[in-house]
Amino acid sequence: MKRYLLTICAALALISGLGGCQQKVEDPIKIVDLRYRAEDSYDLPAYGAKAFTIMVVSSDPWTITSAHPDWCIISEEEGEASDPDLVHQGKAEATTVRVQYYDNIALDDREDKITIKSDYWVGKEITVRQKGSAFLNISEEDLEQDVTKQGGDHFIHIDSNQDWSVRVTDGDWVQVTEGATGNGTGVATVSAAENTSELRYAEVTVFDRHDVAVALIKFTQDGVQLVPLSTEIRAGYDQLAAELDVQSNANWVVTKESESDDWFEILTPTGEGDGKIQLSFTQNDTEGLRSAVILLKNVVVNEGDYAAVKEIKVKQAYKITPVRVPFNSDELGNWSSDWTNAPSYSKDLGGTLFTAKSRLHNSSMPFGNYTFHWSAITQNPASETTVRVRHWFCFDEGAELKADIRPGDGKISYDVNAAGDGNKPTLEAYTDLDFTQPVEITYKFDPSGAGYCHVTYLVNGVETNSFDTSETLLRSITWGADINLYIGVDNANSGSAVLEWYEYTPPMNWED
Repeated sequence: MKRYLLTICAALALISGLGGCQQKVEDPIKIVDLRYRAEDSYDLPAYGAKAFTIMVVSSDPWTITSAHPDWCIISEEEGEASDPDLVHQGKAEATTVRVQYYDNIALDDREDKITIKSDYWVGKEITVRQKGSAFLNISEEDLEQDVTKQGGDHFIHIDSNQDWSVRVTDGDWVQVTEGATGNGTGVATVSAAENTSELRYAEVTVFDRHDVAVALIKFTQDGVQLVPLSTEIRAGYDQLAAELDVQSNANWVVTKESESDDWFEILTPTGEGDGKIQLSFTQNDTEGLRSAVILLKNVVVNEGDYAAVKEIKVKQAYKITPVRVPFNSDELGNWSSDWTNAPSYSKDLGGTLFTAKSRLHNSSMPFGNYTFHWSAITQNPASETTVRVRHWFCFDEGAELKADIRPGDGKISYDVNAAGDGNKPTLEAYTDLDFTQPVEITYKFDPSGAGYCHVTYLVNGVETNSFDTSETLLRSITWGADINLYIGVDNANSGSAVLEWYEYTPPMNWED
């Protein structure tokens, strides 16, 4: 229910008289109370639309009109004023107006405006949208079609009452040979060429009279299928085995491009249909990346059969030794303090003492894995709040990763602030920890494809949480992004902690 109150004041009138005499005339103030109950808009089908109702009451005579009165019937197009006092009190009897739309026999949708108004006030405009009678349907069995190697004609059956067109939108091995355009019910013929190579796909789209895509028909033509799940196999420096899924409808073989690559072996040199390529490795004790290529081929049975060849890169990482940085007075000089209490180095404590509330900031930390070693974490018994030993990993566009050591709550908590329109992963708190002993928090970043990262949290070397970043999840945390790092002890007067050292491990250079 909505209520509109209108106060209309008459303008001062100047009335000319003999001798230049003037008289001021003032109209009385008029109060209009117009009430109604209706939706802001209605969406109706082309045929058999149900009537909707409008309830209206007013202290002034009122009308309900349509911008297109030939489209509908309005049961009460006008009404008399009700007692203003009863209207104001909500006790006046409302008039129920029934609005019924005729069938829309035109092809296109149409839109109408219903206006509720009094003599002095337009109280409401209602938008009514009604579908047109146009339709265009494709047989369900026509939407996905299998094509033999020999090719041939395939058909799209169209049921419609309008103009339409059919075009190839993906794949150069099919063409629309008949029925590229039409009106009403009809059939389009799609001709496929012979396939002498790999399994392939094509798409044909049906468009309506406005050239709007209505249906997508997918064609799959039989051929050799030999599809590795990835074009690259990666292994750690001490990883002894790896595998890769293969989708196939043929027998296949796997060989090394160079037999001199003796640091790995192919355990599955042959396969049949869907299967796995399995490799074994020796440990990489060199200082550089090891790289090779393996070849996946289908077995050619008959002369002239298609021979598919897929190249798959094989890479094995080298060992990376973490760089341990003691958090002494020299390292403290590389950071800036931005909270109430400045952290200070203590030789006796073996590191830098953070007291609540203190924090350090370094905006030029390189991308990679970090481990922070905290000791002497104390909670002030007199404080009503729990101390939080905090780490903020901040990236461009606002993405932020956090881990908080909370001895007062007996847990480590995690939080993630998403960047832009990204989503936040759900992370569980880690509680199985003795806070009387030193605590190590690790942030680990691994590539997850398309330039994004797999993020892992570890506590004392044990994985506690992990998630993948992506286009929709924390999209700004990309592989190799600079890190804006904050570390500190939060909540004033609640406790302290000592940061003895941190370790930095640079990311693996996979030479992509």
